[in-house]
Amino acid sequence: MPSSTLDDLADAYTQISLINKRLLDAYEIVGQSFQQQGIECILLKGADLLLRLYGMRGTRPLSDVDLLVHEQDLPTIHRLLIETGFTQQIDGNPAYILPQSTLSLDLVSNLWYLDEEGLAALWARAQTRPLGQLTVKQLGSNDLLLYLTAYSVVHRGHLSPSFFTDLRLLIEKEPLDWPTLVEEASRRHLKIPLYHGLRQLTLSNSTRGVPAIVIQQLAPATMAEQTLEFLFRRLVTTQPLPELGHFLLWITQPPGRRLAWLRRTLFPSSVFLTYRYGDESVTRPWQTKITRWWQLARAGNILIARMLIRLVVDQTARTTS
Repeated sequence: MPSSTLDDLADAYTQISLINKRLLDAYEIVGQSFQQQGIECILLKGADLLLRLYGMRGTRPLSDVDLLVHEQDLPTIHRLLIETGFTQQIDGNPAYILPQSTLSLDLVSNLWYLDEEGLAALWARAQTRPLGQLTVKQLGSNDLLLYLTAYSVVHRGHLSPSFFTDLRLLIEKEPLDWPTLVEEASRRHLKIPLYHGLRQLTLSNSTRGVPAIVIQQLAPATMAEQTLEFLFRRLVTTQPLPELGHFLLWITQPPGRRLAWLRRTLFPSSVFLTYRYGDESVTRPWQTKITRWWQLARAGNILIARMLIRLVVDQTARTTS
C-alpha cells in the first residue's frame, strides 16, 4: 500500500478519533448530571458500539448519541438539558444539541416492536460498563442484535456496510443465546426481518458465526411469511430506498394492529406533533395537521412508485443473494 494512502488513513483515523472523543467527553458530563438526578438511560447504536465492539475510538464515526430513557423522565431531562445549554431540535423524537461541543442527543422512550412488558424486560436485562468516570447502561447481547437488525432492516430499510460490520463484531465478540433470540424475534413479529438480515450477513461472507439451524428456524414457513420475505429481499438491499422504512414499519405490525398504526400516523398525539413541528403545532394545529396529511400523501405516492420500480424494473438494486 502506498505511503500516501497510509498517511490518509492515519489522518482520517486521527480526525474521527478527536471528534468522537469530544462527543463522548461532553456526553460524560451530561450522563453524570443524569445519574445525580436518578435518571436511567441506555446507550444505543454508535455510542454503545464504538468502545463495546470496535475497541478503538477512531474506527467508527459518531454523529450523535442515542439514548433510551423512561418516558416519565422526559420532563426532567428537558429541564436539565436546557439548563445545561442544550437547544431543543425539531424532530420526531426529543432531540437536543449543545452548540459549543456539537453534541447531539436523540432520545426515545420506547422501541416500536416492544409492548410495555417487553420494554420492562429489556430494561431488566440491561448491562452496565464504564465510560470514563461514568457507568452507563447498554443493551444485553441478544437485545442488541435484535435491535440493530430491526433498526437497519425495518426502520431504515437499508443494509449499510456498518450494519454488516456491527453484526459481525457482535457475533464474534459476545455470547448469544440463539434459541432465545429466535423465540423473541418470532414473538415480536421480527422473524422475517431477522432472517433477512442474518441471511444477507451470511451470504456476504462477513461472518460464519450464525448457526445454520438458526437460519433454518427463521426461514419463512407460511405463504404470508414467504410474501414478506420476498418484499424484504427485493426492497431492503445495500442501495437505500428513501422513506421505505415507513412502509416496512406498517407491514411488520402484529396482526390486527396495522389499522391502529395507520390511525396513529394520520392522527398522532399532540406531544409528537410538538416534537415534529415545534410551536407551529400549538399555534396553528389544524394547519399543521392538514399540511402533514398532504405531505404524507405526496410522500406515499412517491414511495409506491419507487417500490414498484425496484420490484418490477430495477435489476441492480438486489441483495447479495
